[in-house]
Amino acid sequence: MKLLFITAQTPWGKGETFIFEELLEVKNQGADFLIIPRNPPKEVFHKEAKELLENSIWLPLINFKMVISLLRILFVSFSFWKILGVLVKYSRNPWILIKNLAVFPKGVFIAEMIGRENIEHIHAHWGSTTATMAYIVSRLTSIPWSFTLHRWDIKENNMLKEKVRLAKFVRCISEHGKNELFQIIGKDYQEKIKVVHMGVKTPIDVSESEEPKGFFTIVTPANLLEVKGHKYLIEACFNLVRQGIKNFQCFFYGDGPLRIKLESLIGEKKLTNFVKMPGVLPHEKLIKMYKNKEIDVVVLPSIITKIEHEGIPVSLMEAMAYRIPVISTNTGGIPELLSNGAGIIVEEKSPKQLAEIILKIMKNKNLRKELAERGYQKVQKEFNIKKNTKTLLELMQK
Repeated sequence: MKLLFITAQTPWGKGETFIFEELLEVKNQGADFLIIPRNPPKEVFHKEAKELLENSIWLPLINFKMVISLLRILFVSFSFWKILGVLVKYSRNPWILIKNLAVFPKGVFIAEMIGRENIEHIHAHWGSTTATMAYIVSRLTSIPWSFTLHRWDIKENNMLKEKVRLAKFVRCISEHGKNELFQIIGKDYQEKIKVVHMGVKTPIDVSESEEPKGFFTIVTPANLLEVKGHKYLIEACFNLVRQGIKNFQCFFYGDGPLRIKLESLIGEKKLTNFVKMPGVLPHEKLIKMYKNKEIDVVVLPSIITKIEHEGIPVSLMEAMAYRIPVISTNTGGIPELLSNGAGIIVEEKSPKQLAEIILKIMKNKNLRKELAERGYQKVQKEFNIKKNTKTLLELMQK
């Protein structure tokens, strides 16, 4: 069975590490597949992602060939007009309609192209325009399709009920996401909605964390977006310094639109010696840091915004898989990951509570060991990438 995966950028670009990790496992399990991203850059940033290049086709969002393909089908296919009508009817606001129309030519082009590839199932990551592309391809080729909903793409609600209606199945990565989807589309198609967690590699032989050497190292591996709550960790670090706690450093490994604002806040709080922003770290380097116990705690101070919340962050899973204690907030699907003492959950937007917990972990070796072990066991049991990827592939092959 040959599969087509539609992604946003994977395997190119700096993001979607959780997606390329899953696709690498798809490859390890012997599946035959292609990857076509929606709008890939030219750079492959993560070394591990290069293993997927032989399975991938790089295409821009639009080019001359796609326009020609669109014009050709315009005059010969009634399905074209039906799909276009659906996009206009079910795109719930002008912005979503513009986004869907922007990927329409590429969807048509892919439908023509894969006729030579013997594709038997299409799967899109994200329920927004990547799923729109998969929807278009499926309608034009009659190839069954499915998609994975992660987090913001649920709240955006880009034609979700129509997409669920025609999909073979829909994968949510958390129970929280599944319940949120039901609130939007109702339960008419609840038998199609499957919860299959994202997963991470779970090394068998992982040593326990040692005593912190020199500075206590705090890391937040996340893009610089409002939903990640970086500013509350900056405030927590300020609280620690104000209490005379100065034997720590905090690193934000990521990039994004809030960089300038966060740099300004770090300067305003006089924290430049304590909070660093080195930019995006290649995935393999971050994993090496976990393996070498260079990081003492991973903190993800996520919040709920008007348009977004967390799913179940793979960044936390990866740390837990290497017995690194984690702290996060009671938002989105995070409690599903950190329940039963697998990590520490604090209230969102609470720098004071966050600072108290960080200090508690810094001072309490036994607590660090307990969190590390419980987190490791939770990931081994419920977020094992081999097991979860196998479940996903079985759903596609039914």
